[in-house]
Amino acid sequence: MSEITGKLQVSARALYAHHLAFLRAKAGLSLVELADRCHYEQSYLHRLETGGRLGNMLVAETLDRFYGTGDLLAGLWLLAKREAKRAAGGLTALEAAATSIRAYALTTVPALLQTPAYAEEHLATTHPQSPEVLAAQLNALRERQARLTATTPRPVRYRAVLDELVLHRGARNQATWDGQLDHLIATAHEPAVTLQLLPLHAGPHDLRGPLQLLSFRVGTTLAYTHGTLTDHITDDPDDIEHLSRLYDELRDLALTPTQTIEHLHTLRTTTC
Repeated sequence: MSEITGKLQVSARALYAHHLAFLRAKAGLSLVELADRCHYEQSYLHRLETGGRLGNMLVAETLDRFYGTGDLLAGLWLLAKREAKRAAGGLTALEAAATSIRAYALTTVPALLQTPAYAEEHLATTHPQSPEVLAAQLNALRERQARLTATTPRPVRYRAVLDELVLHRGARNQATWDGQLDHLIATAHEPAVTLQLLPLHAGPHDLRGPLQLLSFRVGTTLAYTHGTLTDHITDDPDDIEHLSRLYDELRDLALTPTQTIEHLHTLRTTTC
């Protein structure tokens, strides 16, 4: 029994990857031959067939035409895309179950460290909603943030590396930004929270977007990456190892927690 048919529940992403590999094998082609005939990189096609990448609709349509499979691959790709968006919506539940979270923020303050005013400005700008929906989102955010405080029964160990771009971007309203800086300083003193600033002079690095690494009591770790068009959650060991290594490299380049708090204090005094 194959790995695909032997599972009671199969993700659309796994089905898509399985069909890609099956169709290539049925056609008697190697990855090198397929790459040459379809004009895609061999490594890219390999990632698609192993589920490491989802790719885009264009490659699904291209391979449908190549294999003569109608809209089969395009349909599976669309299901996998929708599935990924639904999975990303479960981040709140994952945060609630995690024992530790390591986060990297590139352009905005991480959600778990945002004040209501900053969060409201961010949500209203990026995802405009009705006042009722916005209020519900802010209430949900407050509940998520409760696990960072020492008063909660099971505080999560939270480490965040903030790119200095976050501080340069600030907020549109100065009072909102002043309050956010005060909140970062206060939260950085929580026993379960470690905050580090990655200065611009640290130079280039390979972590290209926001990341959360969530670890659980059972010993597993999930990686949540946030993209412009969609978010993605993975438990692939190779992905986790790679992203953890990149995160650790950034952590080592960042200011120490004490230096970070001092920098935030200095920045706050200059805004007065």
